Amino acid sequence: MAGTAEEEPLRRGLRDLAGAGPLDAGPAPVAAVVARGRRIRRLRRSLAVGTATLLVAGGVTLGARWSGPEADTPPAGPTTATPPPAYLFVGKYPPQPPSRPGDPLDGGPTRPRENVRYRYDLSTVCALRYAVFGGRVWERADGGGPSAGHGATDRVRGYMSWTDGRFDRAERDTAVFETDEAARPPLTFRPLTGRPPACLAREPRRRHGDAPAATRGPDRPSPGRRYVYDMPKECALRYAVFGGRLWRAEGDEASHTAIDWVDDLPLAAHMTLTSPSTAVLEWPSLPGQEPRTTTYRPAAGPGTDCA
Repeated sequence: MAGTAEEEPLRRGLRDLAGAGPLDAGPAPVAAVVARGRRIRRLRRSLAVGTATLLVAGGVTLGARWSGPEADTPPAGPTTATPPPAYLFVGKYPPQPPSRPGDPLDGGPTRPRENVRYRYDLSTVCALRYAVFGGRVWERADGGGPSAGHGATDRVRGYMSWTDGRFDRAERDTAVFETDEAARPPLTFRPLTGRPPACLAREPRRRHGDAPAATRGPDRPSPGRRYVYDMPKECALRYAVFGGRLWRAEGDEASHTAIDWVDDLPLAAHMTLTSPSTAVLEWPSLPGQEPRTTTYRPAAGPGTDCA
C-alpha cells in the first residue's frame, strides 16, 4: 500500500509487531492509529490548499485595491485598430518645420513649381508690403499698408504658393502668402513693375530650398475652420490624413479628378472638418481654375486602391 513519509515509521513498527507474534490488544488499536494518521494528513492538505487560495485571492484583492480607478481606464491609443502606413502620413515629402528665432528667413525655392506650397517668412522690414520669392520681387495686390499683428518680430511665418497666369490671359502671375493663424487672411501678391524699394536691403538673410511645406494641419482641428493642407498625390487623392485620422474620398470621385500630374509634389489645398465624420478638401484641379471639393469619410485602413 503506497503512502506518504508520515506513515513510514508506523509501517515499520507494524512489521516488527507482526514478526513478534500476536498482541494482546488485537488489531483494533493499530487500525485506529492508522486511521488517525490519515485524518491528520488530510487535514494538513486541506490547510495547505486553503492557505494558497487565500494568498491568490488576497493578491487579487490587493491588486484591485491599489490599482484604483485607473484599472478601469483603457490605455490610450489610436482610434483605428490598424494605424495607416507611414507613406500616407508624410507622402514622399515630410512636413517642413518653421524657422526659429535667429534663423535665416525661409524663402522657398529660387524656381518654385506651380500650385505647390512652400515654407516662407514674410519680412516685416517693409511693413509686409513686399515679398522676395522665386527670384522676383512682389508687391501686395491691394496696395498694401502696414499689416498689424506681427509685433516686434522680424518675420511672419507662413507659406507661399505661386500660380502662373497662362491658363487665364486676363490674370497675371499670383503669389499667395498664408499662415496657420485663423485671424490673419491670406495676402495676394503681384510681380513688382517698378524698382525694388530700398527697405528690402534691410531684410535678414534668407535660406532657400526646394522642399514643399507638406503641412497637414493640426492634430486636433476645430470644426468649421479652414486649414492650409498639402495634399499628396501617392493615392490619387483617394486618401487623406487629417487631424491624426485616415480619411477616404467618398465614392470614386477622387479617381476621376484631373490634377497636375507633371510631378509628385503635393497640391496646395485646404481642408475643413465640417462634422466629426466629414472632412472637405478644396483643391485646384489645374492652375488658374476654380477650386474643386472632395468629401472624405473616416477610413479604418487603406484599401487595395492605394499602392
